[in-house]
Amino acid sequence: MKIDPLQREQAGTLGELLRVALPLIISYGSTAMMYVVDRIFLSWDSVDSMAAALPAGVLHYNLAILAIGTVAYGNAFIGQYEGAGQHQRVGPVIWQGIYISLAAALAMLIFVPLAPRIFEWFDHDSKVQSLELRFFTILCWGTLPLLLDTALSSFFSGRGQTTVVMVVNTIGMMINIGLDYLLIFGNGGFPRMGIAGAALATVMAFSSISLMYIAAMFWMYRHGPYRLWAGRRFDRDLFSRLFRFGFPSGLQQFLDIACWNMFVQLVGRLGNEQLSATSLVFNLNGGVFIPLLGLGTAVTVLVGHRIGEGRPQLAVRTTWLAYGLASGYTLLFCGVYLLMPDLMLRPYGLADHDSLRELVVGLLRFVAFYSFFDSMFVVFNAAIRGAGDTRFALLFSFSMGLLLLVLPTYIASRFGTEGFSVAWYAVTAFITVLGLGFMARFHQGRWMTMRVIEHTAAELIESPDSDAAPEALTGAVS
Repeated sequence: MKIDPLQREQAGTLGELLRVALPLIISYGSTAMMYVVDRIFLSWDSVDSMAAALPAGVLHYNLAILAIGTVAYGNAFIGQYEGAGQHQRVGPVIWQGIYISLAAALAMLIFVPLAPRIFEWFDHDSKVQSLELRFFTILCWGTLPLLLDTALSSFFSGRGQTTVVMVVNTIGMMINIGLDYLLIFGNGGFPRMGIAGAALATVMAFSSISLMYIAAMFWMYRHGPYRLWAGRRFDRDLFSRLFRFGFPSGLQQFLDIACWNMFVQLVGRLGNEQLSATSLVFNLNGGVFIPLLGLGTAVTVLVGHRIGEGRPQLAVRTTWLAYGLASGYTLLFCGVYLLMPDLMLRPYGLADHDSLRELVVGLLRFVAFYSFFDSMFVVFNAAIRGAGDTRFALLFSFSMGLLLLVLPTYIASRFGTEGFSVAWYAVTAFITVLGLGFMARFHQGRWMTMRVIEHTAAELIESPDSDAAPEALTGAVS
């Protein structure tokens, strides 16, 4: 099987970045569209369904992201192994991610019996609580496909073969939209399930995505050098390193989303209309923001390749090119937020909800300001994590989340609806500081000396059939 790694003659160029990033941007955009369509359909079903979907979905994703972030860090490992020419180590990375996924999916079921008390504590309207509980419970039972999707996709994205990821996720999006239409509204002979139908459609779509990845891996690479089946043995050293570097990355994302979850729940105390406006704005911005995560994944992969090759200066060039793309993309949508908000709001049918529309238009002004710093955060955070600088990312983002987002919003929630704008000023300050802080950390350059794979590749290359690195080579820069 011919290996098609990133073309080294294009290393550090805009062409290389676009070749890896564009399919991932489209892929993440497809995932974002799944959630956007869910919310649009639910807004047609009822305003309460739309209000319930965001806090329940955010809570589930918050709990799952600890494992998702850990497993997704396989992209950095695979990127560095590919850059170092250690292709036989790729399959074992995938399997360690699968083992983490299985354990985490079982752990998620613990929250099913706890869910009623959790949503009671949020103190939302009783009808919204009932819908939140239904949505959350189904997602908990369907966590495994979401985790497997993350583990399996890293085989393709970590090696720069991102077109496969794009195709699979686009098909998954279309499956989700079709199932939403059938299950939410009861079309095609199916019962009308409302918010439960949206949750089932999401689980079934991610299940289909995982099956497509398995089929693609078997069809394209069953005889390749990556040991996709031979590498299935539990590898204690590799598992430990994936966990040591990946867990802080997952914990960072877990705590970040925990802060956002607290923000959403505290806003819910200010009233259903405030919660609905916040849900709608986050849904709108999510459709714009999530594709940036595709660019961030591309940066993580390319930085990993350059670190594995021993050429970190090229990673610097790639990161700044990515930031230029992210800034231009963000500024385009900022113009839409400010000048044509009704264009984005039209699918949500707010013609009979003037007060809700007014709230949303006001919040979009906040989003237009902080989006520039949000793109800064995505790119520079992805770059330093691609090298292994996950501990700084964890400590900095969480401390700022508590100080600048959660605490001010909690105080604002004590003052009723008057505190709503204060909460959104807190959001703006938080994202601005995050963007500037991660850019400063990147400029400092400590990440350029880091590495997550074995110190020496030579012995592994000489023994391609070895199941694990020799004990003498198991260290990694922390």
